[in-house]
Amino acid sequence: MRWILTRWRRRDYLTELQSLLYAALGVSAVVAVINVWAMVTREPITVAVGAGVTVRPDAVTGLLPGVRLDPGSDVQVLVDHPSAGQVAWHAAQSLPWFVLAVFTLVMLLLVVRAARRGDPFAAANVRRLRLVGWVLFLGSLLAFYAELWAGLALSTTVVADPPNTGADVPLVWCFCGFGFLALAEIINRGRALQAELAEVI
Repeated sequence: MRWILTRWRRRDYLTELQSLLYAALGVSAVVAVINVWAMVTREPITVAVGAGVTVRPDAVTGLLPGVRLDPGSDVQVLVDHPSAGQVAWHAAQSLPWFVLAVFTLVMLLLVVRAARRGDPFAAANVRRLRLVGWVLFLGSLLAFYAELWAGLALSTTVVADPPNTGADVPLVWCFCGFGFLALAEIINRGRALQAELAEVI
């Protein structure tokens, strides 16, 4: 048991985290290529419609007695042959979130690499973490409105009545942004303490 604990304590978690970040960026690149190919070939897309479409209860099978569809929920429709405009609006719903995620991974990779090669309390790391925090906080709000706007525009292409679609408020993304800002402040105060100790010594 002690051998296992000792081994876990000696592990270089920064190296493992760096490897995971590289792997995540590699997966992101693959996902980007797949999605670009799907856009170029205009594969079928799924559109969420909140209003303008009515589903009859007798059109759904397999539900147990006393169970029915929620009339207030979105209806997912499939567009077999989307137009260029539909593909563009569909991509606009998820592209901002993808960019935010990739940006965060890249900045975290830079922070981890700098921590492994030099001083983890470097001023550059503080700036990077602050940048990630503000980009996540403000960028998630912009991405939310972009997704909402694109969803409304896309739904107008599949229903005749005025559409009504929505998007989830990015509370988790905003919280993560505040978390990075707090982490940057902690490291910055650590730098200040290091400077004070250096002057005393």
